[in-house]
Amino acid sequence: METTNSVRWSELPIDILRSVFERLSFVDFHRAKIVCSNWYSCSKQSLLRKNGSPWLILFLNDGGCAMYNPDEARIYRTKRGFFGIRFLANSGNWFLVLDSKSNLYIIDVFSEKKIDLPPLESMKGGLFSLEQVGDTAFKVRINNGSAYSFHNAEDLRGLLWVDEKKKEFVVVWFFDKGTEYIAFCKNGEDHYRDIPIRKNVGKELQGLYDMVLHGGDSLYISTTRQSIRKLRFSGQEGFIDVDNSEILPFRKISFYLPDGARFSNNIAVTISGEVLLVQNFFYEATRYRSFRLYKKDSNPDLNAIINNPYPMVEVYSLGDEALLLDLGITVPAGRTLGIERNSIYFTRHDRVRSGRKHSCLDICVFNLATKKLKRFPGLSNLKLTDARWLHVPADRNLGIEPNSIYFTRHDRACYHGREPSCPDICVYSLATKTLKRFPGLGLDLSNNLKLKDARWFLPS
Repeated sequence: METTNSVRWSELPIDILRSVFERLSFVDFHRAKIVCSNWYSCSKQSLLRKNGSPWLILFLNDGGCAMYNPDEARIYRTKRGFFGIRFLANSGNWFLVLDSKSNLYIIDVFSEKKIDLPPLESMKGGLFSLEQVGDTAFKVRINNGSAYSFHNAEDLRGLLWVDEKKKEFVVVWFFDKGTEYIAFCKNGEDHYRDIPIRKNVGKELQGLYDMVLHGGDSLYISTTRQSIRKLRFSGQEGFIDVDNSEILPFRKISFYLPDGARFSNNIAVTISGEVLLVQNFFYEATRYRSFRLYKKDSNPDLNAIINNPYPMVEVYSLGDEALLLDLGITVPAGRTLGIERNSIYFTRHDRVRSGRKHSCLDICVFNLATKKLKRFPGLSNLKLTDARWLHVPADRNLGIEPNSIYFTRHDRACYHGREPSCPDICVYSLATKTLKRFPGLGLDLSNNLKLKDARWFLPS
């Protein structure tokens, strides 16, 4: 029974709500923020509690969706159904999806938020035009030409990058079968622009084998001739090819492939923008999987260049980074982040180019140093259509407010006069120009703490 002293949950004071939010697990945090508009607003001002391992998002045969926490070996099922849509790519908890009418949009899997995208046929200003003929069929032709070909929506593949704080995104898509172009658009645009991958392109840079969208401004394409074509998105021009000095040819690397083993290649891009060749070996008899990484030799032997003008060296360690092969990028890793450093997080190798049928899922983590492979037997009984590793941005994972200044006093190295300045413990956001102090410390006239000094520090 409601009493006169009861308080509506949606009207709880902001400091209490923030205290609750910062104690919630990853899933509960996202569940709580969609309770009402006040809670959602508070979640934007709260720091997500430090996670352990990256989570897996699981897609079930019945159209459902679930989250898996490897640290707990626990599955969290969602009530939201995703019937009739196909997941093409993700960036954090934002997913690029295609519905049964071939409409493309972006959704947040933890809320009802949705971003509608331009129709696929809205390409402008390029070599190609697209016309939808039915729910899933498309006719593509070269502008000012009479020849045309057909594509089917089931062959559509995509990449996504989202910066939720800046409200920016980049969408990239193409048709896997017989494609001659890649299409892309950014937030604020009402149409797509095409990137030819066969016509008007140098021989070495033609075709598409694998692709990585890095940081929202660069697209790396592994070509059918084992070269890397790097594109940079830019204002009026839409995109530009970088100069030839940045093109990285990946020539064949000799290796021994045992009987019964399968082999595949992918590319990945590190935090610093360095391109890696990822070799993936799967042994049928033992179900063991291993990886080898290579990069361009930055200091090659001059004599060796005569026989091999594009020398490469093997990469034995990623250092304090981990590779999420689903996204083709490395992310900060280490004990404080909960991500296994020097490791490769894997589900399948053919997300970009797969033909009509994807490879089988193999959800695992491979450590480059120990060569040990970790799988997750708790998932073996689930009927999965797909799964992807979910990366939480490092600044939220650490619990450190990004783009901020942590301050106590300005005169630590030296101070003028006989006395140091008084402590002013606060956090200043450069973006919002807001200052956050800590009344619990009582640094005012009613000061109960007799502080001589205070310092911010990072716990190990």
